[in-house]
Amino acid sequence: MPRKPTSKVFPALETEEAAKTEEEQTKHLLVNEDSPDYLKKVELIDIIRQAPNKAARRDAIADAAKALGKSSRTIKRMVENVEQVGVATLAVGRKDKGQYRISQHWHDFIVSLHKWGNREGSRINHNQIFGYLKALAFKGEELQHKKYDEKFKEYSQVRKDLIAGKYPSHVTVYKLINSYLEEKNTKIRHPGSPIEGQIIQTTEGILEITHSNQIWQIDHTKLDILLIDEEYKQVIGRPYITLVMDSYSGCVTGFHLGFEAAGSHEVGLALRHAILPKHYRTEYELQEAWEICGIPEYMVTDRAKEFKSEHLRQISLQLDFKRRLRAFPQAGGLIEAIFDKINKEILSLYGGYTGSSIEERPPEAERTACLTLDKLEKILVKYFVDHYNRHDYPRVKNQKRIERWKSSFLLEERELIDERELDICLMKIAIRNVEKYGSVNFLGWVYQGDCLLNYAGKQVSLRYDKRNIITVLAYTRPLNSDAGEFIGIVQARDCERERMSLAELNYIKKKLRDEGKEVDNSSILNERLSRFEDVEQNRKERRRQRRKQAQKKHEVKSNKSRVVELFPENAISEEITTSQESLISTTFDAHSQNIVNSIDKQVTQNKPDTNQTAKAKRRPRVGVNDWNQFMRDNW
Repeated sequence: MPRKPTSKVFPALETEEAAKTEEEQTKHLLVNEDSPDYLKKVELIDIIRQAPNKAARRDAIADAAKALGKSSRTIKRMVENVEQVGVATLAVGRKDKGQYRISQHWHDFIVSLHKWGNREGSRINHNQIFGYLKALAFKGEELQHKKYDEKFKEYSQVRKDLIAGKYPSHVTVYKLINSYLEEKNTKIRHPGSPIEGQIIQTTEGILEITHSNQIWQIDHTKLDILLIDEEYKQVIGRPYITLVMDSYSGCVTGFHLGFEAAGSHEVGLALRHAILPKHYRTEYELQEAWEICGIPEYMVTDRAKEFKSEHLRQISLQLDFKRRLRAFPQAGGLIEAIFDKINKEILSLYGGYTGSSIEERPPEAERTACLTLDKLEKILVKYFVDHYNRHDYPRVKNQKRIERWKSSFLLEERELIDERELDICLMKIAIRNVEKYGSVNFLGWVYQGDCLLNYAGKQVSLRYDKRNIITVLAYTRPLNSDAGEFIGIVQARDCERERMSLAELNYIKKKLRDEGKEVDNSSILNERLSRFEDVEQNRKERRRQRRKQAQKKHEVKSNKSRVVELFPENAISEEITTSQESLISTTFDAHSQNIVNSIDKQVTQNKPDTNQTAKAKRRPRVGVNDWNQFMRDNW
């Protein structure tokens, strides 16, 4: 069935009504623009209105129509609008320019199709929506069937139009969806809550912020920096921070820093730090004191599972505060803003900064990492105490955040909560057997304390802070739903450090295990190699001994060869003298390889032809006095 023109399906406003509306909208406009098109129109219309007679006016209208590329009728209408409304009408174009003409029913129906097509992993495009409308219009009278009642439950007019074969053009569908997406994705900055009457919207109602320690907000994030361990100076990973903030003053009340992913125990440790009075040693180099402490009335968080845990429920019952969940993510802007400040104002200055994008991580991040967990904690404590909490409160002039916290804090003396009560609620638990001398094995270390001497052979409950596992707290093990009683504090016996986190200990253990495996493998190979070398050395030694024994036997058998016959019988004196000099000169040549052969050669050259002379001149094969010495020197 052919589709009817969109303009007939969705008629625009009547001409007279549109003219009145346009006149009302442009009646009080004041044009400040100096665009060439506007100035050109002003110039041409002014010439028309300044014409001295009708002929000149007619010629001016013709010239303006030619210059602007419009008809004479349009120029006359422009002149009438200027005379009736004002010159601003020359700068106002069509009110519906760039807009689509469509009823609200069709608008809502197409938007609902777009939402349906983008649920549960589906991704419908604009053309598919237009094709679906075209297919529905093709059904015609079949759309009257009751199976389509649910689809057109709220869109009866749309149903009638589709039965009649009327539906928006593809251009209108595209414009409508793009306009909806643009409006949906537009972010508008919130001006901020007023000074008084600030509120937080929760899932159980609205909370009005009226004083300090009324509402604390808690959240956590993974910081954009790589940390190293203190011993090996190797990269461990990025730390997590759990932050607690007071909603009334904007002050940081406490935090927890560690390598473990944030859970209910990390939230508890951050709360413990925020509730207790804070005292820091001189190595933190603080100029001010961290005075914020106490117990909140409300704790507001997002909807993460750690904030709904049984552990946190026990903490709130023990400390008597109410838990609330944010109604909207935007309600956590206070705490999200400081996370951004920590990353960009502090951590970006140190080596190992990774940035917020993994794809754009600096290649030198791991190579330049230099901060340990303890060092980062000192940096953050100094930033919170001396900078952030002392900074101006943004909604009140000349008032610091810490001053605002103090201004509404009740002056009467408050009862401080027992630290042991916080230990019961906020620390991890491990059950161990007590051994001799008041010691327990935990995390591969031996912990010892005099308080455990009377508990040998019994089980105790160890409560510890993963931020520092050098010190643990010992309690009696709860039995039959009875609460455990505090026994005392036990320390790691063989550890020389004052502080060490559980994550750092696990990293060091892994490092040692890896190194141990490498040492074991190399020692096995070296042992095998040394075994073969030892066998080879033994064989060489046995061969040397055998040669030595054989040489001794040879010396006994050929002992006469040690005597050198310098003056044989029947030898000519000159020949003997020559041969003797030659023999002596060759005897002391230590580098000659063929000493015996050279001596024999020299003697042979001087011998007579007679057999008797040759026999008389025969020399020993070795021209030395000590045969054994010769063997030792030249073997």
